[in-house]
Amino acid sequence: MFRGQPREVKTVPQEIEFKKEDTSNFEPLWAKEELVSTLHSRVNNEKTSDPKELFFKCMMDGVKNNRNVKLAIDLCVHCGACLNACPTYLSTEDIHNSPVGRADLIRGLLKSRNLSGKLLGKAVGAIELNDQSFRDISTYYYQCLECRRCGEICPFGIDQADVTRTIRSALYDTGKISRYTAIIIDNAERTGNNMALPPPALRSTIEFAQDEIKEEKGVDVTPKIDEPAYAMFVPPSADFFSNMETLKGYMLFLHSIGLDYTFATEHAELANFGLFTDEKHLRAIGNHMVEVATKLGAKIVVVGECGHGWRAFKNYVIPELSKRGITGMHVFNLVQDAIKDGKIKFEPKKNDGPSYVYQDPCNYARGGDMIDEPRFILSNVVSKYQDSPHSRERTWCCGGGGGLLSDEFLPLRTEYAKLWYEDTLSIGGDYVIRPCAICKAQLSHTLPRLNKKYDHKVSSSGLMDLVYNAIIP
Repeated sequence: MFRGQPREVKTVPQEIEFKKEDTSNFEPLWAKEELVSTLHSRVNNEKTSDPKELFFKCMMDGVKNNRNVKLAIDLCVHCGACLNACPTYLSTEDIHNSPVGRADLIRGLLKSRNLSGKLLGKAVGAIELNDQSFRDISTYYYQCLECRRCGEICPFGIDQADVTRTIRSALYDTGKISRYTAIIIDNAERTGNNMALPPPALRSTIEFAQDEIKEEKGVDVTPKIDEPAYAMFVPPSADFFSNMETLKGYMLFLHSIGLDYTFATEHAELANFGLFTDEKHLRAIGNHMVEVATKLGAKIVVVGECGHGWRAFKNYVIPELSKRGITGMHVFNLVQDAIKDGKIKFEPKKNDGPSYVYQDPCNYARGGDMIDEPRFILSNVVSKYQDSPHSRERTWCCGGGGGLLSDEFLPLRTEYAKLWYEDTLSIGGDYVIRPCAICKAQLSHTLPRLNKKYDHKVSSSGLMDLVYNAIIP
């Protein structure tokens, strides 16, 4: 049996009509005030009686204090290069749902006031901050995938995703945050993982994976749980719930190289939704990982398959770990080194059958410098694979990035997903490899719809699933 195949997704609910001419109705369900107040209290945000004025102040602070954002606002010459690169614009043909369109909403506000917030005359392109413009900003900045593809194409290197993060942070300060993202952040800060899985559930899942590895591979793997160890291993929590083959891949591999490691139920989450919302929460979640690793006496922290989680870990958590004398790395680094050092062997024929296509997760390729390692591993665990026509830094987002995995966005993110799906069909692929928790969740929801629409059968999984399949214990 080909064990790397994904679980069957159950029935597809009724089709929801998508109309390209109007994406302004794709507004997130906003978090309730009580939940927002809870999140604000954790990062010392104060309540406000005038959200629009607070938004303008916070937006201006972001523009003034972030050089990248200021350059993005000032340097754009409306050349349109980003339009042909942006998955949200190509999918919807709505100019507001594009890098230049979103930026113009902010540029219009800046033209309407001076730095102190005083109203100016009606300059060309000026936008008054009223209920409608505030809704437009919050709607369209929550349709951005934060995939950063625009920055790869722009002749000036403008990264409009930086603007998105700044605007979302200003919106958050006023109390506007998507319900989905707010719940995820709250779960992570309360329980140490995005899915609010309690320690007994995490232990049970790990034990279940141990039993399956024993049955399938004849190997007794014995990871520690909440015990001091040389390494602390942190996957995205989705791997405990919906990506069991990925979890087994981690565990069998780490056992095979003899690494002394532990899972920490107190912090069992690599994903960090603070990246999509507000840096105060990104830091809070990252700092908690550092504290738990320190408490367990870990010398290294190894993380699993999650694109945006890796980006936050690489750029924020690793520097914080280094202050404690702890090293941080991706599991792919360990797998690559183990292959080169001859510590593990694979039988690629175990994965024969599908026509594999590797597609880079956005935050590996455009924010995490994780491009060659997964390809090296893949070339050792399958007999043959193809790169997607748009690959490496030009990869298409899965369509669920930026915190868009909520149900209300499903029609929109299915449209976004057509770009990589059609790439796959164009080269005869029928199995997509995307080693990222958000990509896997997005594909599990959109592939049934796309397969039905295009009358094809495309499957998907992560990379450690195939490592598990091919590894020789």
